[in-house]
Amino acid sequence: MMIGVAEAYRIVLDNVSTLPIKAVDIRDAVGFCLAEDIESDIDMPPFDKSAMDGYAVIAEDSTDGIELLVIENIAAGIIPLKTIEKGQSSKIMTGAAIPPGANSVIKVEDTEELDNGRIRIKKRVKKGENICRKGEDFKAWQVVLEKGKILRPQEIGVLAMVGVQKVKVFSAPRVGIISTGDELIKVGRKPKAGQIRDSNSYSLAAQVKQTQAFVEFLGCARDEKSKILPLIKKGLKRDVLILTGGVSMGEYDLVVDALQDAGVDIFFHKVAIRPGKPIVFGKKQKTAVFGLPGNPVATYVNFELFVGPAIRKMMGFTDVRRTIVKAQLEVELSRKRARREYRPARLRMADGKFYVAPVEWHGSADLLGATRGNSLLIIPEEAEKIPQGGEVEVMVTGEF
Repeated sequence: MMIGVAEAYRIVLDNVSTLPIKAVDIRDAVGFCLAEDIESDIDMPPFDKSAMDGYAVIAEDSTDGIELLVIENIAAGIIPLKTIEKGQSSKIMTGAAIPPGANSVIKVEDTEELDNGRIRIKKRVKKGENICRKGEDFKAWQVVLEKGKILRPQEIGVLAMVGVQKVKVFSAPRVGIISTGDELIKVGRKPKAGQIRDSNSYSLAAQVKQTQAFVEFLGCARDEKSKILPLIKKGLKRDVLILTGGVSMGEYDLVVDALQDAGVDIFFHKVAIRPGKPIVFGKKQKTAVFGLPGNPVATYVNFELFVGPAIRKMMGFTDVRRTIVKAQLEVELSRKRARREYRPARLRMADGKFYVAPVEWHGSADLLGATRGNSLLIIPEEAEKIPQGGEVEVMVTGEF
């Protein structure tokens, strides 16, 4: 029985669970999901500091043309030793502490350095100008990062700012990949008649790595159940097992039978989608199992729709889907099959609006065509024709 995309998505997410929490060094935490609230132990900035290279002054002294005595040179990391009084200034570097008595910083380019240890003011400065106040970014004991947040480079920097060396994150799943097919050969060999290189294992592994999950090639099996079954049993020791090829209804499509022989409960076998109708999802104990089609673009699409979200849920994320935006179609589209379609497309933005056009693409085996796109144009089940200028939904898969 064939089911819809939404139902298949719901079944997948209902049957995967968040993995345990672990502590990792912040240098290894990028891309993971934060499993705890993070509080700061300090104010940031921890003191009033200069936002510019220049001179710390009393704002009321900064009339055009006035000369001020320079009494100190303050570098970042140095505690000021002298108090600024009327008619005085201290040379100061970006990030250095503001000396007592000063209430503003005048930029170095708005001054003229004189030979007598003085400076001449060329532009008036306002009180508080070019000063970063203590605690203006965040206060001590404030929650600066909340549980569930993805740790990007900027979050890693904040963790370092507040003194966190090890952070609790949700674990990433261990993912095993098996390819199947008599026609498949290793990448390093040149295909003979009827052979193709095993590209799916590599593109799938790359998609897995984008999620920060751990990936392992488990092998390439011939179209014999006796060859497929041992690899499946090995893969069922992982959190996620992905097989590619052998899930259609042909004489040599043996993956479903082999999965069932291995004790995998199959939840669905067909989804009303193009490309990628013959997709299998099942589970044995805590291992989620996906059987994806052999055609590379179908494999790619099914990963983005189902496998990627499952992995992200396991990693603790609540927002597990790719971003979907509304865009204006740049060409007219028509099609015959009444299945939801995900077509490789090029998304762009102009004048604050998204525009999208399908790329040149020859079907689910044309992986090169898919490289011309940065998104998947979603064509609803009921749509036979979409006019140029019509509004469509687009799944963002790359930069635009």
